[in-house]
Order: sequence, then structure tokens, then C-alpha cells
Amino acid sequence: MALSVGDVTLEMFCETETFNATCGVGEAILMTHAQYGRMRLSRCVRHDYGHVGCGADVLAAVDRRCSGRRTCEIVIPDASFTVAHPCPQDLKPYLEAAYRCVTGS
Repeated sequence: MALSVGDVTLEMFCETETFNATCGVGEAILMTHAQYGRMRLSRCVRHDYGHVGCGADVLAAVDRRCSGRRTCEIVIPDASFTVAHPCPQDLKPYLEAAYRCVTGS
């Protein structure tokens, strides 16, 4: 499922799903958004148990792993995001991410 916010299309990756970013030959990934948690009701969060709206900015972590590469894959949940997981531990978070492909100079 994709959610458009301005000119960015955010995609959601639930637990057991994989974020895959791929660019064409001569292009590289540029991460523009990455949040981990329970930001809103969606296909990943169907019920509000009082903890919708909690989330952490994980752009720096995703940027280190993906930006500048042609392909990138992150399986959810990812151990590096659990440190930033601001929601109660018994509730399943998801990754919300956006990227674009840029040409190298």
C-alpha cells in the first residue's frame, strides 16, 4: 500500500515483509523518508489500542544501508530499528519508507 504525501509516495512494509529498493543501471538509491513504529492506521495496523502515532525517524539508519547503492533489501522487523522502537514492545511496528533513483555524475 502506498500513501502520497506531497510529492513523495510512502510505502508501508509490515512485519515479515521486505523493503526492496531498486534503481536502473547508472542510477543510485536516495532515501527520502524512513519511519519505524505505528504511525497511523493502515494495512499494517488495523486497530488502535491507544498506541497509534508512535514512531521513530530511522532515515539515518536506512540511508547508511541503502543510499548510493543500486539495490537494497531490509527485512522487517530489522534488529537495528528495535532500538528506536518507541511503541510498546508487544505491538508490532512497521516501516514506512520512500526513495528515489538519481543518476550519478
